[in-house]
Amino acid sequence: MIADNWAAMSGLQYEVRAASVSDDGWSEWSPAVTVTAPELRLAPAGSISVAGLGLPYAVGDHMHVNLLGQRPFTRRSPFVWSVCEMDGSRCELLPIARPTYNYSAPEAARGKRVHVQVDYDKDGLSYAALAYVGVVNPEDAPRPHFPPSLPDGCEDAPPPSGDGEPAPEASIFTHLHYLTSESVPVDWDSAGGGAIEPLCNDLLVVTPWGRMALLRSNGGAQPIAGRVPMNLAGLQSHQGARDSTFRVADILLKQRTRETWELYATHHYFTGECIRFRLSAAEILMDGGSVSVSPSWRTVFDAEPCLPPTYASGHDAGGSIVADGADHLLIVIGSHGEKELPQDPGSHMGKLVRVAIATGEAEILSFGLRNSQGLARDEDGNLWATDHGPQGGDELNLLEAGANYGWPLVSYGVGYGGYPIQGEAEGGHEEFAKPRFAWIFQTAISALVVNDERAFPLWKDDLLAGSLSGESLLRIRRDGTDVQYVERIKVGYRIRDLALMPDGRIAVLGDDGHARFLSRLVERCDERPWPTRRVYGLHCYSPGEDEAADAQSEEAPAGPGDG
Repeated sequence: MIADNWAAMSGLQYEVRAASVSDDGWSEWSPAVTVTAPELRLAPAGSISVAGLGLPYAVGDHMHVNLLGQRPFTRRSPFVWSVCEMDGSRCELLPIARPTYNYSAPEAARGKRVHVQVDYDKDGLSYAALAYVGVVNPEDAPRPHFPPSLPDGCEDAPPPSGDGEPAPEASIFTHLHYLTSESVPVDWDSAGGGAIEPLCNDLLVVTPWGRMALLRSNGGAQPIAGRVPMNLAGLQSHQGARDSTFRVADILLKQRTRETWELYATHHYFTGECIRFRLSAAEILMDGGSVSVSPSWRTVFDAEPCLPPTYASGHDAGGSIVADGADHLLIVIGSHGEKELPQDPGSHMGKLVRVAIATGEAEILSFGLRNSQGLARDEDGNLWATDHGPQGGDELNLLEAGANYGWPLVSYGVGYGGYPIQGEAEGGHEEFAKPRFAWIFQTAISALVVNDERAFPLWKDDLLAGSLSGESLLRIRRDGTDVQYVERIKVGYRIRDLALMPDGRIAVLGDDGHARFLSRLVERCDERPWPTRRVYGLHCYSPGEDEAADAQSEEAPAGPGDG
């Protein structure tokens, strides 16, 4: 029965009788029974979020829908998929062994429209939500390749050569720019975590359990021998230990010479007795087209205390890193689920910590953080951090030395399931440093970068944050340190990490085993004059060569590849 009829019957009383016919032709009717149809309403438009954004599907394409915008709800039926003629008539159910929110477009859907329906209960009422997902192409025509060819005068430099090619995805509509997305699969671990960082024109990827690869700018992938030292095997063999959130939290690269970089990683390490949250470093060597990481990792800093191995080990780990001058790093370390540690001056958990690279000496700068998965510094030197709250209460904080951000004593969120956090903790931030913005819906905010004008000029200086449960990119418009608005850009996958590539593209690491590159879809030339400096491409100079190279670049006339 379709949702329209269900809604028409909603809440009405009916008399129901059953008829039976005997072998000799006599019929009998049962006594009438009065029943009341359950109250069922049509859900608001957009209740089902659809990940397909613009392009027709081909047979075999992945379709994804969800009800995240309707949370919290108390019950949900299986997702029911159907195909209809192009005019919306003659709908038939698709055969699905296990109805779920993910589905691969079948042959039976070729040349037809795909719809999905789901029922759910919210606030004491039942709703039937129906959504149009998309059209499946009648032919397996080649997909358009992004970025498209540009008008004369807007040519961009071609990407460096290499093996493979990124897979184009659908275009994404936003308030100020159209985006295109290209995807590169990553050999992924089962745990949540991992990080990305640009290395010249390529992208260094470290998986949650410490394996490494270099993604070339045109889609080729080079596995890198070795891994971040975590002693994962020791943890997995320890009786009662949990490895589900034992992870690499973040990475940072600092160039040392023309061919070498220092790689810093925040991660967990099993000592054999307890779990450390650690900052480690190793040298990266780039020799021609190959990249190698030294097997000699050194421990820069260990956070206190060491956690028992039976603990969830990576829960609320935080771990984002930014450079603080040439000799120090700033790290936001999560509470690791221990509510007493963020306010304990003898613990590094739940703190912003400044670490000396040479000696490992650590200074606690800020207190009361829960799970800061994003850390970035803007053009004015302000230090911004995302803090992943409980149920609701995710925060965007402006971190300052000596400030206490209140966790777990105060929060705009509540405990999971609506239970109190701690006494009167939920609902406010009195007597503590307040966030610049807070999300009371469940966002699961993650990575953070400050955008510039290179690829997205209308997003200049905006903060870009990832969302896990919201499967979105959040664009945060600000005026200095005041937040003006937040745009939620639905992408359809959990964003784990973000980075800006040298050409201004946004690199995105998802929890679905893919890295993506978001570019601007240029549909016309911009009449405003652009600077002559080269935008697309990065030359890796050793310290001392940069100023001379920049001067030479400014003297050179504009040409292909110049912004």
